[in-house]
Amino acid sequence: MKWDFRLRIVLAFAALIIVSGAYSAAKWDHARNRGGFDVYYTAACLVRGGMSTHLYDETKQHTNPQLRFADPSTVFAQTASAHGIPAVMLYIYPPTLADLMVPLTVFPPAAALIVWNLLNLAMIVLISGLLMHRLKVQRYLPVSVVAAFLFLFRPTLNCLYWGQVSILLLFLLVAGFRCYASGRKNMAGLFFALAAAIKLTPLIVIVPLIAWRDWKSLRAIALWSAVILGALWMVNGSGTLDLYFLHQLPSMSGGGLGGGDFCNNRALGNIFYEYLRGSDRSAAPIWLVWMVRLVSAFVLCYAGWLSQLRNVDKLPDGQRLEMASIFLLLSSCVSPYSWLYAYVFCAPALVILGKRIWEQRLNAVETTLLMAFLLSLSTSAFHMAMVTPLVGIALGILGLYRLRAERRPEEDNPLATAEIPA
Repeated sequence: MKWDFRLRIVLAFAALIIVSGAYSAAKWDHARNRGGFDVYYTAACLVRGGMSTHLYDETKQHTNPQLRFADPSTVFAQTASAHGIPAVMLYIYPPTLADLMVPLTVFPPAAALIVWNLLNLAMIVLISGLLMHRLKVQRYLPVSVVAAFLFLFRPTLNCLYWGQVSILLLFLLVAGFRCYASGRKNMAGLFFALAAAIKLTPLIVIVPLIAWRDWKSLRAIALWSAVILGALWMVNGSGTLDLYFLHQLPSMSGGGLGGGDFCNNRALGNIFYEYLRGSDRSAAPIWLVWMVRLVSAFVLCYAGWLSQLRNVDKLPDGQRLEMASIFLLLSSCVSPYSWLYAYVFCAPALVILGKRIWEQRLNAVETTLLMAFLLSLSTSAFHMAMVTPLVGIALGILGLYRLRAERRPEEDNPLATAEIPA
């Protein structure tokens, strides 16, 4: 069987998976609560009214605020009700997102959601262009295909459905990679720090930077983080920051693994939660929580070890972007809470692997894992959602191992990269 024929089969199968996932998303009930966007909008209204401390009205240490609705007697819930939002979940992010969303509060919630989704669609197009530019593909058709993939990718549709912030985070990270590859490490640090100030998950970018011993970029992230923290203090006050860092954050990180069905929370910890918790159906025992943390830490440390470089400046842009994108994929798999929309972070890695398939530079094992990963994100049938984090981790580790093998000849032979005098 010729490779060209197998290539067509693989691409047709991938297209079928993506389209079927989009079709299943079209059947979602759209007469629903706007989920995440309602939370962001309510929080922004409080910031606009100078009531930032009420962002964390129900903050209680050792009580995880994930997926909890606000008490109707709190200022947070009453603010939501005053804007036509009958029920709203608790705000769990740093105040950064609420501050950034303030301009949208000039619109009523329904109109603000339309503006928010239009901005998300624009960012999808920009992400496609930035990715393909870094991959040295600037033709209109491939960029359009990637944009269509990103839009039809089921996690993206899920993100739009719930009005989530993941697309904005992905845009900031991809823009940061663009600046980093261009040598503008200070600007890249700003994008990375801003993404991490909105949600802590993007902090994963520091792992490859540490592996590359790129202290200049790490300093830039630290300095911009300090600047952003100062801006948050000026806008929201020290009381709000104290509530978040001393109460909200510990209560989120000190407890369970999330639980819930795999159709929603597709985290590695959920597998442990489901099969090792015993008869307790409400909370994970502390030994189980620490086991998941240790496994997740091992995955990230091993990935960092595979990413070590002797000289980061000699790493080709394509490999640099691929390695960073793999860490985004791993972050979705090992995060304590990985809802389906959080897997939009995997899109850059999937685009790069798709390009490798097109160029016939991906082996059969990785190609099979890629198809299985896409299928697991597109359907919940046959318990496919259960394997999402496991397949994602395997795909990421194998990708880093392959990249390590590709650059090893040059690292083992310094003369391979030395300049030859004229």
